[in-house]
Amino acid sequence: MQNLYLPASSKTNGLAVTSLVIGIISWVFFLLSACLNYVIVPLFAVATLGAGLVLYICTIGLVCLSPIGWLVGTILGNTAKNQIKQTGEGGAGMANAGFIMNAIGLGLTLLGICGIVVYAIAVGGFGFLDQFQYQR
Repeated sequence: MQNLYLPASSKTNGLAVTSLVIGIISWVFFLLSACLNYVIVPLFAVATLGAGLVLYICTIGLVCLSPIGWLVGTILGNTAKNQIKQTGEGGAGMANAGFIMNAIGLGLTLLGICGIVVYAIAVGGFGFLDQFQYQR
């Protein structure tokens, strides 16, 4: 009978695991907030004749968690990739997956913010810019 020896497992980088977990949680929060803000809250607002619009205020915190998580996860994923190169720890795949997942979310957030700004400028500003126009 042959003795099967398993190689000693190398330690997995903790930042790689953290980056991946933060990315998954941030995407879950994003999908949950999208479902709430575009499906459930409008239906509830119609059913309550507008009183349900207060729920939009309650979901602001949930909406802000995803971009913050994507920013933190991108930084942690990049740091984990650099640490893995230096120390030879395991978890390079998790670091890459966490970095890519968080970077895509962060990029979509920045693209959305740019789109909102361009749209607001195209339709005449944000409303408060009217006070800076000269009186005729």
